[in-house]
Amino acid sequence: MKSWIILAVMMLSIGTMFAQQETLFKHVRVRGAFGGPITEYSINNDFNTSVGGGGAVVLNNFFIGGYGMASADFNKLYEDGDLKVLDIGHGGFWLGGTFMSRKLVHVYSSVRLGWGAINIELDDTVPYQDLDKIFVATPEIGIEMNITTWFHIAGTVGYRATTGVNENLGYNNDDFSGMIGAVTLRFGWFGSRR
Repeated sequence: MKSWIILAVMMLSIGTMFAQQETLFKHVRVRGAFGGPITEYSINNDFNTSVGGGGAVVLNNFFIGGYGMASADFNKLYEDGDLKVLDIGHGGFWLGGTFMSRKLVHVYSSVRLGWGAINIELDDTVPYQDLDKIFVATPEIGIEMNITTWFHIAGTVGYRATTGVNENLGYNNDDFSGMIGAVTLRFGWFGSRR
């Protein structure tokens, strides 16, 4: 009886050695990676242009990565040549995807989810814990054009939703939220076959 148990355990062990491992993302394939600048333009409020950038790993037609954005009074920068305060700065996760990405022009969509602060003094006089911290979610959809196999450009419309603004400082969430138009340049490898 003991030998049958040992034989059964050995057979199960051998069987599991040859079994294929199951994974959550079994059919996901890394197709490439990219990085590049992002520019956001406010459509329905007086909020200034935001500039920044990001990078991601391409998995099938989906990408996941990170980004960083900031906005300032660029007119003051051009006039005075000095920039002391960022109106808003945020960074975090960047998720998105494309549909029929092998076509010259195709659908592009993404969402940026990040944390940051408003009225950030650049001379480092205010400790981080004293900044007015916020959360920003920016979903967008538009079209992308494959300029080359390593350079894509996307034009999108979306909405920047900002929460957590301290209204005691004279601002509210609506001052930093609103419709946006964005241009995203993506440089990298997108898994295109030669």
